Amino acid sequence: MPPKTLITCAVIFFALAPGLSHSKEYSLHRRDIGCAEMEAGRGRQICEAISQSLTWQWMGHAVIAPGYKPDSGSLANVHCRLKIGKDDLDALQRLTQSHDWRLQVGAEMLLRMATDGDGKTGEPENSMSDPASAGSGLGKGCGR
Repeated sequence: MPPKTLITCAVIFFALAPGLSHSKEYSLHRRDIGCAEMEAGRGRQICEAISQSLTWQWMGHAVIAPGYKPDSGSLANVHCRLKIGKDDLDALQRLTQSHDWRLQVGAEMLLRMATDGDGKTGEPENSMSDPASAGSGLGKGCGR
């Protein structure tokens, strides 16, 4: 391998190497997604509920790497238990900017489940993000 290519590869490796990043990383083997670092309030309450709802799963289709990640069924339970609605849209939007991808995905899924007051989400009827969809985990809604 030419020296220039070797140097380029080394730079890329060290720039992307785990543990060398300046941002805090959260282990996929734990449910810690950074909620303790948030100020008290609805956003932290939603974060903690998302954290508790993470389920142990395979991380990819061809990857042998289990870890905790969000799924639609457990997030549907969070949606119902916390009564996520239009008043939570700002908090959910802030959570989508998190440093942990699991919190981002969970908040995005809850954001899609949140209704705008008349029970409509703007999602197609067959979308898993529509609370009325049989595949959403919410069936015909919370508690029905």
